[in-house]
Amino acid sequence: MAKLFINKDIVADSDKMENWYLTGVDGMSFSDVQDFLGWVTPDDNHIDIELHSCGGDVAEGYAIYDALRATGKEISATVVGRCASMATVILLAAPIERRKMYPHAKILIHSPFCPGIEGSLDISALESLKAGLEAERERMLSLYVERCGVDRSLLEEQMAKETWFGGEIAKQLGFVSEVIMPKSAKVSTKTIIMSKENEMTVKKSLFERILAKAGYEKIEDVPAVALELTTAGGDTLTVEREEGDPQVGDKASPDGEHVMPDGKTIVVTDGVITEIRDADGGNEDNEARIAELERQVAELTANAKTEDEQRILDAVAKAGGIEKLTKAAASKYVPAGRAPQVPGRTEVKHESKIDKKLAAIREKNKQRFSK
Repeated sequence: MAKLFINKDIVADSDKMENWYLTGVDGMSFSDVQDFLGWVTPDDNHIDIELHSCGGDVAEGYAIYDALRATGKEISATVVGRCASMATVILLAAPIERRKMYPHAKILIHSPFCPGIEGSLDISALESLKAGLEAERERMLSLYVERCGVDRSLLEEQMAKETWFGGEIAKQLGFVSEVIMPKSAKVSTKTIIMSKENEMTVKKSLFERILAKAGYEKIEDVPAVALELTTAGGDTLTVEREEGDPQVGDKASPDGEHVMPDGKTIVVTDGVITEIRDADGGNEDNEARIAELERQVAELTANAKTEDEQRILDAVAKAGGIEKLTKAAASKYVPAGRAPQVPGRTEVKHESKIDKKLAAIREKNKQRFSK
């Protein structure tokens, strides 16, 4: 399927440069469509047109319409944005059953007009111009009536309005046969009819799938209602019993010894309760454990130190220990003028001049008073 995009104004080749200068887009001409048709392979029998154009040159528009229909190929057309004036003529190259538009696309039809008049015109020239416009309007209306299959008066009324219209009016006027809705918005109208027997089979099949997902082959394999008991340690012990206290022989999980808040110990082996011990059975062990704890507390209390003592010990340890501090305390410093004492050596006394003078005075006084 060949895809033809007509998303520009319809202009003649000679006007492309002017159109580009005025609008920034050169436009699409009959020769462009000719090139496209020459590119389509002979074995491709379908041409799909997407229209987003506000029309343009009348002669170029009819030439494109005729060329498309002359191919003998199956033509479909879709309005994807705006389709106005001569673009609506190109839309009608496809049959009504293959003309579509998107929900937000719009169409506009109007009577032909003369874009501009240069120079002065006399009455005969104006009448000639009027006759030409009326003939062009008649040709367009006749084509609309032929290809849309609706009453002429409806099309004339819409042409006089010169307003955009959407999908519903476009379908009423015969320009399209379908408004393409998003696939996500389509609602299925299929009605599912199911017999009672089929309904039961479906329900049974669904139930079997649920059992299989839970790991059971049939309903008999599903375990009885289970009790969830919280142990003294905060764990969960599951016992398959609807009511009452757990008993030896009940299925339970997980395996192991579970001490309950009331002091009882439930022993589970291979998924079955094999023993339930009363709280009294473990008194001797508890008493021994309590005695050991009390001994440890007493020992810790005896060795406990005050915060000040601990800080002193930390400071001693940081300084290098008791031995290092003891060595540091035994100072070898000797004050100036004092010789160290050595065992077995007579100490030498040093007298100052003042001491000698005082000794002489004492000796003199001693002699004087002894006479």
